Amino acid sequence: MLVAAAVLPLVPGHPGDPCPLRTLTGIPCPLCGMTTSVTATVHLEVGRALSANPAGPVAVAVAVALLVAWRARRVVVPGWLLPMGLTLMWLFEMHRFRLL
Repeated sequence: MLVAAAVLPLVPGHPGDPCPLRTLTGIPCPLCGMTTSVTATVHLEVGRALSANPAGPVAVAVAVALLVAWRARRVVVPGWLLPMGLTLMWLFEMHRFRLL
């Protein structure tokens, strides 16, 4: 993920595929903007990353932490963390697209 984010801006082509949920319903998914956010984070454009999706810098931090601690036998994630994170990301996207 980190290598792809580092080289993505160098690859010629279209800017990416539109979000299927947003295309069909007009409602953004919680992950809208993640590619832009992760790419901006890897290129140290933190303001741009946070405005695209605040979870991007978190995803990069987790990826770096997993690379550093790859020998850890077990990573424990509280059961409430994923649903809470997705809910917060979706609320952010609804606000960003002025649906709330």
